[in-house]
Amino acid sequence: MAKKKRKVRWRRLILLLLPVFLIIAGIWGGVYALSSYFEQKHREEIESIVCPEDLDQDLFEQVKQNALEGSDGDEKIIKNINAYSNDILEFLLEDPDRMDFVLHYPQRDDYEQASEMLNVDLNEVPYLCQWDLQWGYTTYGDAYFYQTGCAPTCLSMIFSYLLQDASVTPSKLAEFAQENNLYVSGTGTDWNFLTQAANQYGVNVERIAVSSSSIQEALSEGKIIVSSMVPGDFTRIGHFIVLAGLQDGKVVVHDPNSPSRSEKLWDLDTISSQTQGLWAYSN
Repeated sequence: MAKKKRKVRWRRLILLLLPVFLIIAGIWGGVYALSSYFEQKHREEIESIVCPEDLDQDLFEQVKQNALEGSDGDEKIIKNINAYSNDILEFLLEDPDRMDFVLHYPQRDDYEQASEMLNVDLNEVPYLCQWDLQWGYTTYGDAYFYQTGCAPTCLSMIFSYLLQDASVTPSKLAEFAQENNLYVSGTGTDWNFLTQAANQYGVNVERIAVSSSSIQEALSEGKIIVSSMVPGDFTRIGHFIVLAGLQDGKVVVHDPNSPSRSEKLWDLDTISSQTQGLWAYSN
């Protein structure tokens, strides 16, 4: 008799709980359906956005696809696409780490005034990025600093450290270059800037041979190097980077255009094979 009572109780319990389960299932089903509906409407909203006439269609489609795949940043851009240019979209697509900087592009006029002091630790060679909001939307030469400011940013890293002077900002060095006609329109910063700026600030500079042994020797002596790069791992056209030291037999690189490349250690031979000029700095 006890077993029969247990069976009856279980059946009653199941009958009592069944409506609850059905209600919960109905609620979840409704939530899922509602979520799917809004997701579909969201996709339709993005897909309905058309490319402005002055934008490159391929760049537009890449940003739109990223937005459809769930990128919040790309979604913000695509919904405000008329505020963006081909240059800034191409800049973003080369490196997704630039998203926060690019999202400020519509408000770029708010960042025309560059910071007058560096907010970095000068106990070691600081890492500075040319597309920092502190100066990236100022102008240098015939473009924005984020596009052309690699050389002044490199010397700012080196001079601020060697002189222990946080006022030696990328913007101040860019001003020096422009005042002395050391920016060449359509080309970039003149190599003479790398020596003339050092003379101006009282920093020792010497040209060294382009070789792995020269790089290793200079860095071993505590010197800091600016390297002019040819197309390869660091650039498609031309670029300046800082060789800040040696670690585990490899080179510590401060690439002003790429925090991610600056987080890696680089082989001496890789650096030297892509270098066309070297300047070593010291006190």
